[in-house]
Amino acid sequence: MDNRWNETQHALRANFMEFGKTIAAPGSFRRDHAAEFDFDLWRKIADSGFWKISVPKELGGDGGELSDFIAALEGLSRGANDPGYMVSVGAHGSLIQLLLRYGTQEQQEQYIPRLMSGEVGATACTEPTGGSHVTGVRTTARARSAGEFELTGQKCHITNAPVADIALIVGRVADVGKRDITLFLIERGQQGISQGEPEDLIGLRSSPLGPITMDAARITPDRIIGEIGNGIEMLYWCLAFDRLNFGIIASAHMDSFIPQALDRATTREAFGVPIAEHQYIQDKIVLMKVAAETARQLSYATLSALENGDDIQANSLASCTKLAAAQGIVATSQELLQIFGHLGFDRDFGIERQLRDAAAFRIAGGTDEMQKKNIFSQLLAEHRNARA
Repeated sequence: MDNRWNETQHALRANFMEFGKTIAAPGSFRRDHAAEFDFDLWRKIADSGFWKISVPKELGGDGGELSDFIAALEGLSRGANDPGYMVSVGAHGSLIQLLLRYGTQEQQEQYIPRLMSGEVGATACTEPTGGSHVTGVRTTARARSAGEFELTGQKCHITNAPVADIALIVGRVADVGKRDITLFLIERGQQGISQGEPEDLIGLRSSPLGPITMDAARITPDRIIGEIGNGIEMLYWCLAFDRLNFGIIASAHMDSFIPQALDRATTREAFGVPIAEHQYIQDKIVLMKVAAETARQLSYATLSALENGDDIQANSLASCTKLAAAQGIVATSQELLQIFGHLGFDRDFGIERQLRDAAAFRIAGGTDEMQKKNIFSQLLAEHRNARA
């Protein structure tokens, strides 16, 4: 959405797209094949100043806006050829933005410089029994003494969990009434915390997913974000931002399909002419453009709502963004594979990875079904208010 970018944002997008092409993309096939998280690349991203873009100068950042970070994220996603790794980037960025928005000065000073310098962050909500039901978490903190708690529970399928140095845990506080959802911070190596091995996934293999288990882990008052019981509002903001990230990552990656498809369509012949002259091939490439632009425009609409403080609209638009992005990237990756024919099905050629990576977008960050439920609930609420 070029018309909303200023000169700085144009430069950020261009610079990080070049970084993605030259630094991140060359190792994308290897990362997928090995199912590994590239710590060296993570350090290079940190050294590039990517995490500093929207962090205030007093915390060591560049003092930019949230939209500056999103422009850079789009550029990096467009160049990296690795949506898995970009999902890890997005999850880390969400933790930074939540701390900037809701953390105390002391929490920001303690954690944000570390997150900018190469340590890895995660946000953990999903549990074995709850899935996308964020208010159904069973992880529980029980009061001990001097404002301290002991946190017990299990999180699963958490992006960056196996490699995270700092993680945000969504839990509830026992014996405080109905408003009990609270956000806690934990660290690697902390007593009572264990982080499991990465799951063996068919796609997004460069982004490590795994469990985090808390067994009476000590939580001091400085490890609580906001007030006890007000975690749900902060969590909804974080989820909206996370889904915005998915939209940006998916739309940028779909953009990268188009030149690949055009190169193939203009050089591969069928029935005596390049296949680009056949309308059914043209239709596939047009679908890529429409799907990418749909996800992108919805992403920036979500960003505008977040920047304007319209949380209700942001949550609804974020679900629209995530749904359109997930369905779009699956459809376009299928069409890309089809355009390449047998080569698209060949593991060594690399196109089939796009479809494997795309499949996860309909599950990660909230399933398609959950996004539809969110959208319908918002529509129904608006309808009832209008009739009241």
